[in-house]
This record gives sequence, structure tokens and C-alpha cells, in this order.
Amino acid sequence: MIRLANKELSHPLSAVLQTLQQRIDALLNHEERVALAKALWETKGDATGKRAFEQIRAELKELCVHSGICNYCEHNEANDIEHIKPKSFFPENTFDWTNYLLACKQCNTAYKLDKCLVIDEHDELQRIPRGSVPDKNATVGFINPRIEDPSIFLILNCGSFKFELMPHLSKRDAGRAVGTLEVLRLNNRDTLIVSRRSTANHLYDKMDRLRSIMATTTKDELQDLLNPYDDRINWEQNLDTIKQHIMSGTARYIALYHHPSVWYAIKKIQRYTDPKWQRLFEAIPQAADW
Repeated sequence: MIRLANKELSHPLSAVLQTLQQRIDALLNHEERVALAKALWETKGDATGKRAFEQIRAELKELCVHSGICNYCEHNEANDIEHIKPKSFFPENTFDWTNYLLACKQCNTAYKLDKCLVIDEHDELQRIPRGSVPDKNATVGFINPRIEDPSIFLILNCGSFKFELMPHLSKRDAGRAVGTLEVLRLNNRDTLIVSRRSTANHLYDKMDRLRSIMATTTKDELQDLLNPYDDRINWEQNLDTIKQHIMSGTARYIALYHHPSVWYAIKKIQRYTDPKWQRLFEAIPQAADW
């Protein structure tokens, strides 16, 4: 998981959310508020609300870690508008813009559902049973990548390709990190681990090829390294300009590749601890900022 870019919602869309939320907040009974939250979420209130949520979905898609990819697993296609704080426990956040992200069906309905974890007064992670009313002041045992940086809590181990807790976390923050991993099962899904490893291999090959490209001294050498179908190169330009164009394209490609947590871990750890990655970053130091 990585933090999503911040984006303010336009006033008309914010007004729709505020109007819907006010209807829920006007009720005093928690069960009634949950029931209304679920009903309004299904209908979006009226045709105006439905049109607004078409735009909200489009806004959320722009915030995805990669084009249309789940912000939790970073692997599957994101189809669902997900409530980070479940509306069945926190109806007051049903129409909160910062409580939304796009997630895949698997993360949203097979794993997260409406599970609710909180950190109690002893900084212990506790699961709240369905139908219970959580303390409004309790810290939710789950990281919100819309407003928090998950890298403060978690880092991917590029040996096991599982997330590990960052050192020196407080007991409270460690509980939140554990709660996130537990709910989403990010370290227990073989498909994700295999895909992360594949991503690391692919990124290494991409960077190694770029190193070879940047070391060329003639256009003939460069042509030998490129595939015969690459028609993006303007061979009328000088060699250095062409190489910079290729480097910029590689940077954009890596920035938009799935499993961005892999690239983050490579930049933060592998480039200092793995000799092969060290050599690549020494050859292409700009990559540390990609």
C-alpha cells in the first residue's frame, strides 16, 4: 500500500455528499443511522446523487495507485467504491470523501467486508462484533491511505515479498499496521506474493536494459538494444536527446506499473543493500526520484 494523491472534491459534488450525510446525522439512534446509511448508499438519494457518484468514481479512478488498479492489493482491477471506515459501524462517514477509495471485488467483499478493528485504551487491537457500536473516539485499527502514508507503518520485504512492520512503531501504530494486514490478508494471498516477485524481476530487467541503453555511444549500438517494433524514436535527434527520451519514458512506465510498493521498497532498501541494485542506481541515480 502507498499513500494516494490528495485531491479536493469540487463544490457541487461536496454539496451532494454533505446533503446525504446530513440526513443520516439527523438521526440519534445508531441502528437507525446505520439502516439509513445503507439505504442511501444503495440509492444515492436520487438521480442527482447517482450522477454525482458517477463523477466521484471517475475522480477516485484518477487517484488509483495505477490506472484502475486496486489501492489495497495493487493487483486486481478496482471496481468498487470502498468505505475505509465501514458504514455499518461508522454511519457518520458514509458520505465522507476522504473515506473512499477504489478497491477490487476480492479485497472489498471477500476480505474486508465490514470488519471493524479498533485500538482500545490499552493500545490493544480489538475486533468489534457486528451490531456493536464502536467508541467514536476510538482509533480505528486500519490505515487510511487517503489521509495517511502507509510507508510509515509498513515496508515490503523484497526477499519474502511480504509486508513487515516498520521498526520503532508505537504499540498503537503497530496494532493499526497489523490490523490492516489481517483484514486484507496482504501477506497471505499467494497470488499477490507471486505477482510482487514478478514485478521486482520485471523492474530489474527494465532498469538493466536502461543502463545498457544509457551506456551506448552510437545510434547503431542503441538500435541493436531496441526491439524492431519500437517506432517512438525520432532518429533525426542526436544520441543524447534520444537516450533522455527513453529514460523519461522508462520513468513514466515504472511510476505507473502495478505493485508500486515493490518499487518503493527497491528504492528505500534494495538500492543500498543489494549489490546488483546498487550498481543500477549508481548508473542511473535519477531513478531514486521516480
